[in-house]
Amino acid sequence: MIWVDLTNDPHVHFFYQLIEKLDNNVLITYRKIGRIRDIIKLYNLKAKCVGSHGANLIDKLINSSKRIYSLAKLINKYHPKVAIAKHSVELPRVAFGLNIPTIFVVDNEQAEAQNRLTIPLVDVLIKPIATDLEKFKGFCEIVEFDGVCEMANVKSRLKIGLDESVNKYLDEDKYNIVLRPCPISSYCNGHKDIIPKIINELNKKLDCNFIVFPRNKKQELYYKKIATVPEPLDSISLLYKCDFMIGAGGTMNREASVLGTPTVSCYPQDLLGVDKYLIEKNRLYYSTDVDDIVSYVEDNIGKRLGLANFEDPTEIIYKKILELVE
Repeated sequence: MIWVDLTNDPHVHFFYQLIEKLDNNVLITYRKIGRIRDIIKLYNLKAKCVGSHGANLIDKLINSSKRIYSLAKLINKYHPKVAIAKHSVELPRVAFGLNIPTIFVVDNEQAEAQNRLTIPLVDVLIKPIATDLEKFKGFCEIVEFDGVCEMANVKSRLKIGLDESVNKYLDEDKYNIVLRPCPISSYCNGHKDIIPKIINELNKKLDCNFIVFPRNKKQELYYKKIATVPEPLDSISLLYKCDFMIGAGGTMNREASVLGTPTVSCYPQDLLGVDKYLIEKNRLYYSTDVDDIVSYVEDNIGKRLGLANFEDPTEIIYKKILELVE
């Protein structure tokens, strides 16, 4: 049996193909966060809910400690041969303590707190080739792939088919633009949200239908006044069908870029290696200047590139599992 821990919504998409390849000989755990339970149901996966996410530093510390305790008791009953996760803080600690080999996927070199807590404990690290290697040297075996993790997310979703219910949020008579504010996280604090200014300026130039995915309740209440805030839905299906994506985050930008939807990143921190990779591949445009962003949207809206052909890390992870099991 292989243990897979899911700690964020996109992880379900990312690991789905791997779980299929393992012929469901897996123990899947997850924590309460976002829409993760709905996405797990979307793929008809059986998974055990263990613990939850924290809203602030003290809650994160306490919840993570409780989750390690609960996972340790659970995993000790199953004795999996290999443990696998993407940026899970708790899996490496539990697997290390129970002497279970660990495969860990990382694509964010700026998540210093999470990386310091996890990478020194894992056996194999799998990362995109564009992620800064110097950040991870000296701890474990490192395997690189020529692509982005979102390639696996998109391929999983396309494999089971798009969700047509997202069509109700699209306006056939307008340009449909998806927007995502800055992450609320330990590595992206104190930055002003420029998405409202972008919406205001684009309204002067184009006839647009804005669909915003807020990060919290406060943002939701605000954005409902100036845009459409959808009910929980499959964002990959929406990104496939929309005309443009503008995001101050990461995952949705990269998923849109992989799908071939014109995309602008206005991420307020130093760009991740995977984002620079997509820029070099002409799949992503970067700017934090509102006028520049609006101009780029005017010139490129609706100009789809088609599905990217980057390397999907699923097969690499699968082969590493077989090596560790043998």
